[in-house]
Amino acid sequence: MRKPLAALAMLASASLVLAACAMPADDPNFTQISGVGGDAAANAAAQEAGAAALEGALAAPTSIGIDVPLTAAPDKGAVIVSFTDGSDFETVVQTAMIAGAEKLGWTVESVTVDPADPTAVATAFDEAVAKKPSGIHLRGEFYDSVSMGLPAAEAAGIPVVCTGCSGDPSGAIKDTSIDGTTQNIAWADSMAAYVVSSQYEGEGAGVLIFTTAGGAVSDFNNEFDTALLAGCRECSTNQSLLDPAAIDLADPAAVTGFVTSELSTSMGAWALLDSGAFSGGVAEAIATDPTLLAPVVLTGRGASAADISALAALAGSAVPAASSDPAAAGSRTPEQAAALQAWMGISLPVMGWRVVDQFARILGGEALADGPLPSQLLTAANAADAVLDGNGNFVGIADYEAQFSALWGLG
Repeated sequence: MRKPLAALAMLASASLVLAACAMPADDPNFTQISGVGGDAAANAAAQEAGAAALEGALAAPTSIGIDVPLTAAPDKGAVIVSFTDGSDFETVVQTAMIAGAEKLGWTVESVTVDPADPTAVATAFDEAVAKKPSGIHLRGEFYDSVSMGLPAAEAAGIPVVCTGCSGDPSGAIKDTSIDGTTQNIAWADSMAAYVVSSQYEGEGAGVLIFTTAGGAVSDFNNEFDTALLAGCRECSTNQSLLDPAAIDLADPAAVTGFVTSELSTSMGAWALLDSGAFSGGVAEAIATDPTLLAPVVLTGRGASAADISALAALAGSAVPAASSDPAAAGSRTPEQAAALQAWMGISLPVMGWRVVDQFARILGGEALADGPLPSQLLTAANAADAVLDGNGNFVGIADYEAQFSALWGLG
């Protein structure tokens, strides 16, 4: 099991400027990319490649990601302990797990604990192991804190499924494929392609990435840098950690205050949040903050219901097309920046049911199921047509419950 990148723990808040501007060469969070620059033909080729990569990401998903049925119905009575930070974001997953488990005659016991308190997390995990449940579900944000307790879970024969975990499973952890490294790399590639395809002529797309610590989001952030380097004409990136030790991530005002403060000292035209769990109020703050040096395009991974609603409200807004024509060079207006917002919609309800499905396979001695979660890159052009649940959360697949029931032999 690969632990989250140690570098994330050392990230400090720093300003971002465009590649054409000066930045400290020894800043470990700054990546300057000198791409094809003013070569019109190369610019056009980069835009074309980016647009091609976006086609699949912008399309609505068509599958829950797995299609192999269980060979036998799972035994009833299993108890799964599931760790959560209590956020609205993770509550969607927990609620879905409970619903899926009920279909199988199982029970999900949610354990709410602050991932920023490693002692509390470790204690809660030890207590969970002592209960001898059928399985334990973790998020990647909890991994470091429970690593010392995992051997006890393995010795007790308690399988662990870790969503949002980086790397391959080992020991007690039997699966890391759901919201894992492969999936996050694909999402990062799509987000980077969107930035490249949306550049105006001559733009050095400076991206300030607001990162969260732990798990496969590290893979997302690193791949975004790599993919941007491969396709961007003239870009720079910088990472700024949403540090729970310094910021109350449960307080939208604290998060938006930090984000706008960082952006107000930068000349970057793009912001990327690697988790929609902390996006509340950010778009509005960016659009109205008079201290920002330039209009900022907000993008992110894991759209919240509010993010999707805001995107849908932008339907019909004029979006400036990327152009290789030097005559098209110029800066964006605030309205154009708002219209370019984009979020990766991730089906959290399906994620919850996928966790239950994976436990059914583990406990039944069957081969694990591995496939992409339903997701869609949502923009002002397609958000209004996205498949949502009754609370406005991205689902992607309207009949996902029926598809799981069929895989489980429940008709």
